Amino acid sequence: MYSEQFKLSIRDINYANHLDHLALLNYLHETRVKFLRSHGYTELDVDGQGSGLVVAELNCNYRAECFYGDEIEVQLSLELISPTRLVFHYTLYKANRVLVATARIRVAFLNLQHKVIAVPNYLRLCAVATDKVTELTAR
Repeated sequence: MYSEQFKLSIRDINYANHLDHLALLNYLHETRVKFLRSHGYTELDVDGQGSGLVVAELNCNYRAECFYGDEIEVQLSLELISPTRLVFHYTLYKANRVLVATARIRVAFLNLQHKVIAVPNYLRLCAVATDKVTELTAR
């Protein structure tokens, strides 16, 4: 698991005085970018050969409000769902381990010719494989 800490700024707050949904997505994105960088890669080059990451599906579930100045922790884990698909799972907490939100982002990887490629090995190693993938790769 990987995690990042953030402090909410005024630009993260919406007209209802709590964390804006677009700001939440930005924190998910920032965490994913920092995770990839911690492995020496970027979203535009996930494998050292110029292959990129594309978001195929996004789902967020909100559990509690956050406000200006709150400190949040974004936890990230990976799930390998097929040889070519990966899910980034996010859990956001604020002080006292209050669950703020969960999110799931399913991604695919495209080479320079825009063809789907296998999940890069370092990400496969970071991921928790599902039973479905274990069956697919055992064949």
